[in-house]
Amino acid sequence: MLFYLVQTNFIDLAIVIFLYMFLLSNHTMSKELNRIFLLVAVVIHILIIADSTDYYLAQGTIPYALRYITSATGYVLRPTPILLLAMILKRDEKMKHFLLFIPLILNALFAYTSIFTKWMFYFDENNQFHRGPISFLPFLISGIYLACLLFWSLKRYQLGYKIEGLIMCFIVFMLVVAIGMETFFHFYFIVNGIGGISTTFYYLFLHTQTYKRDALTQALNRHSFYLDCEQYMKVPTIIVSVDINDLKVINDTGGHAAGDLAIVTVAKTLQKEFAKLGKLYRTGGDEFIVLCPKTTNEIATEYINNVEKVLSETSYSISWGTATYEPSMNFEKALSESDANMYEDKVRKKVKKR
Repeated sequence: MLFYLVQTNFIDLAIVIFLYMFLLSNHTMSKELNRIFLLVAVVIHILIIADSTDYYLAQGTIPYALRYITSATGYVLRPTPILLLAMILKRDEKMKHFLLFIPLILNALFAYTSIFTKWMFYFDENNQFHRGPISFLPFLISGIYLACLLFWSLKRYQLGYKIEGLIMCFIVFMLVVAIGMETFFHFYFIVNGIGGISTTFYYLFLHTQTYKRDALTQALNRHSFYLDCEQYMKVPTIIVSVDINDLKVINDTGGHAAGDLAIVTVAKTLQKEFAKLGKLYRTGGDEFIVLCPKTTNEIATEYINNVEKVLSETSYSISWGTATYEPSMNFEKALSESDANMYEDKVRKKVKKR
C-alpha cells in the first residue's frame, strides 16, 4: 500500500515542491500574484495528503472519523485551484473576488457536516462510500468555475493575449478530462497531478512574460518589438505609430500617478481595439507601435479612428501616423515614415487646439 501511494504521488509532490522553490526565489511578479500561486500550491499539497490518507483508510473495514475529514477536504479543495487560476487570469481587472468564494464556503459547510447529516456523502458500517442527496454540489461548483475560467480564457485570447488564452483553454480541457476520469472511471490522484503541472507551467509562462511585456501597461516591450520585426519583415505590414498628447502637462499638474493612468488607459484602449488586427508594443515613455500584418492602411486607419473615438470620452488624446511596409522595402525606413506622419498629426492637432 505504502509503495503504491509513493509511486503515484511522488511526481506530484516533486512538482509542488519545485513550484514552492520558484515562488520563494522569484521576485519578478507582483507579491499578490505570487501569493495566489503559493495558495494554489498549498491547496494541491493538502489535496495530495488528504487523498492519499483517504485511499489508505478506504482499505479498512471500519469507518473512521478521520476518513470523513479527508473525504470532506477532498470535496472542498478540488474546486479551489480552478477558482484561484481564474483570479490570476483576471488579475488586470478589479473584481469582487470574495463573491466567488461563497460557493466554496457553502460547499465546505455541507461537506464537513456530512459526518452528521450524510447529505453529501457517508460510509456504511463496512466502510463503503455512498453519495448523499447533494453529492453533486462539488461537481456543480467545479463546473461553474471551469465555465468561468474557459469564458475568461477566450476573452483573454480576444484581447490579444493569444498564447495565454490558449494555455488556459488547454488547462480547462485537461482538468475536465481529469475530473471525468476520477468520477466515471474511478482513477485516483489524476486531478492533483494535472493541477500541479498546469499551475507550474502557467507560472513559468507568466514568468517569461515579465521579460517580454511592459510592467505598467502589459503591452509588449521594446525588446519584443525588435525581436518580432524579423517575422514582420517577411509579410506586408501596416505600421501604426502612436503618441499621447500633453503627457508632460498631465505629469506636471497631476503627478506621475496621473501620467501612469493616462499611459495605461491609452494602452488598454489600443490593446482592446487592435486585438484582432495586430500586436501592440510600448516602445517609449508614451510611445506605442502597432504592427498589423496582412491588412490595408484603410482598415488600420479605421481601427485607430475607433481608438480616438473611445478616448474622446476621457480626458486623453493621441497623435498617430501610419506607413505601409512591403517585404521588398527597408523596414526601418517604413518605421521612420510612420513616426514622421505621427509627428505631423501632433503638430496639426496642436495648431487646431490653439
